[in-house]
Amino acid sequence: MTQRIAIIGGGFAGMTAAYELGKLGYQTFLFERMSELGGLAGTFPIEGTRLERGYHHWFTSDTHIVAQMEELGLGDRVQWIASKTGWFEQGKIRNFVSPIDLLRLDTIPFVDRVRLGMAVAYLTYLQSSKNNLAKYEKITAMEWWKKYGGRNAWDKVWSPMFRGKFGAEAENISMVYIWYKIVLRIGSRKGMTKEALGYPRGSFQVLIDALENAIKKQGGKIFLGATVKRVVVENGVARGLQLAEDVMTRVGAQLNCAPTESFAPFDRVICTAPSFAALKIVNEFPPEYVAKMNAAKYMAAVLVILKLKKSLSPIYWLNIADRTIPFVATIEQTNLIPPEVYNNKRILYVSNYLAPSSPYFQMSRDELFNAYVPHLQKINPQFSPDWVEEFWHFKEAAAQPIMPLNYSKLIPDYRTPIRNLYLANTTQIYPEDRGTNYSVRLGQEIAKMVNQDVKTGGK
Repeated sequence: MTQRIAIIGGGFAGMTAAYELGKLGYQTFLFERMSELGGLAGTFPIEGTRLERGYHHWFTSDTHIVAQMEELGLGDRVQWIASKTGWFEQGKIRNFVSPIDLLRLDTIPFVDRVRLGMAVAYLTYLQSSKNNLAKYEKITAMEWWKKYGGRNAWDKVWSPMFRGKFGAEAENISMVYIWYKIVLRIGSRKGMTKEALGYPRGSFQVLIDALENAIKKQGGKIFLGATVKRVVVENGVARGLQLAEDVMTRVGAQLNCAPTESFAPFDRVICTAPSFAALKIVNEFPPEYVAKMNAAKYMAAVLVILKLKKSLSPIYWLNIADRTIPFVATIEQTNLIPPEVYNNKRILYVSNYLAPSSPYFQMSRDELFNAYVPHLQKINPQFSPDWVEEFWHFKEAAAQPIMPLNYSKLIPDYRTPIRNLYLANTTQIYPEDRGTNYSVRLGQEIAKMVNQDVKTGGK
């Protein structure tokens, strides 16, 4: 009899797991609490096309998701584009891509720029192997840069960015974060002066749609607006899902549930929800596994997306080092993708990472926009609210996992202590940072693991 696999979460990890298991002949049931698929890469309509609620792109090393695009017949949608990265500080935009740009970073003395450049080169070309993970996860980025790059490298370059992204945790972040980011970014360069980034023609929605169609073609079922209340566990074994009452009424027949059943039975369950959300629906994890799930904390993200008449700057990704400005970056989508795609409008993300308790996380769309306007004028003094034709506001409580030192020893296993229950979320993508490519890889790994366990009679 074909095994029934429940998958909680309709982001790229969940969709990929459903797709891969469907290829292997399993009957999959995917539950997503939102009204659409895609997770953090979900999109909304704008100017006759779609746009991600949170900015997304690929690096040239993102081979898993590009291969998935090819497999689903979307290879012609993959495009690689030279990007422009910048640095804003002291009222000035500076290019920030090449080693020459680094030497021109006049906010720190020239000798410190040379030292910083040498440290980056060392990390990039001599330390890129994952065999170096152990030594970089034992030390904070602050300690490493002060020791090897100099105090100015930390105080003037990395600290402002870390404080913007990690808030009060800035000084506790492992050096692994910078080490891997540097390796990743340099790996996406074409030569020494250009960086190539990938983006699908038609937005990430084309891949979301293709995965959805493929899952359904395999006989898989997808339930949107479907809240899971609890993973039902009996004698240490996951038996199924208890769904919200209205969901059970709406989809119970499609789950082949008897009217008398209080939950939907499944042979195995994959949970791709953030760890804190997973803990709300699973009460039976032992304390040692709960401790691992709680080892990584989450930063929230707030995004304001502006549809503009004019461009704010010539830069795609502008890092904001000035910490009097209450956001960490502006990402001008139409400096990567031609404005013609968006009916000749300019599209700008204003990105902020913060704690969910931050006043900026609590603000309404209009409050946030009004708070940001004076700071956008610091970047471009000509900027006026009159430039803005329309704007949107999105926020996510589990946007950025923060890993403690020596996290490789704390990663929760995919196979949870509860038999037939698997965990697959961004806290397990390490040393890489969260991203659609690694979510695809995670979904593929979980599918292989489930299939292996079924075939061998394992967990």
